[in-house]
Amino acid sequence: MNLRYIALGLDYDYYSKMNNELRYEFQLHTRYISNYLSKEIRKHKFQTDGTFNMLSISLLPDKIKDTKIVALDVLETYLLFDKSKYEKIKGSDKCDYYLELFEEGFKKANKFKSVPVDVLLSLLKEFKKGGCRNEWLHKKKNFKNHNLQIILSCEFTTNYFQLIITINQISSKKEIVREIIMKTEPDEILFEKMFKDILIENDEIIVTDSSDGPRVIINIEDLYSNQFKYQILGDKEIKEILSYKL
Repeated sequence: MNLRYIALGLDYDYYSKMNNELRYEFQLHTRYISNYLSKEIRKHKFQTDGTFNMLSISLLPDKIKDTKIVALDVLETYLLFDKSKYEKIKGSDKCDYYLELFEEGFKKANKFKSVPVDVLLSLLKEFKKGGCRNEWLHKKKNFKNHNLQIILSCEFTTNYFQLIITINQISSKKEIVREIIMKTEPDEILFEKMFKDILIENDEIIVTDSSDGPRVIINIEDLYSNQFKYQILGDKEIKEILSYKL
């Protein structure tokens, strides 16, 4: 069993009863770091002792619990939550307090079970060195018959996730369009199945979802007009999720 998931959050059992709104808010503001660390640690293929594939750091206001295995395969360690420190940085591009919690949690968890502390700490340093950004290229495709290069890139921040489409003309290497076509709250549960591939059919650019169905449609003729237009397909709930406003 490999270590695949890293998480940081307010203790669910306590805060879901005492202040669930704060618990959910904190989760949203820190998911971009947990997501980054989870993706990066998988590349190292660290094999655990077989009792866990997730390392969870759970925060409490007081009375810290002992580190333990919970929910069959989660190594959960507990730290104190300093609400004043959180309030000072929440929603900003500052992440020092969050990184402090991850570092302390990794070291504490390692006292109970063997975890790759050195690797995890180096990932924290790289994240901070990169400006605390979780950004990646999702897809890049050339459509020579249409003289178009289409790129989907992702930005996952403390306040939102957004999917950006960049459309270039191959022959001239000129950028035609660079626009946000999806924006959600900062939680991969909301966006991870909303986009997958890029197709061109009947003079329309189609961004498909995880089921290979159309999710966003762009008319190629509109690329050369003064206004960029696109259509999100789905019910009202889907459209609201993908059109998040801060």
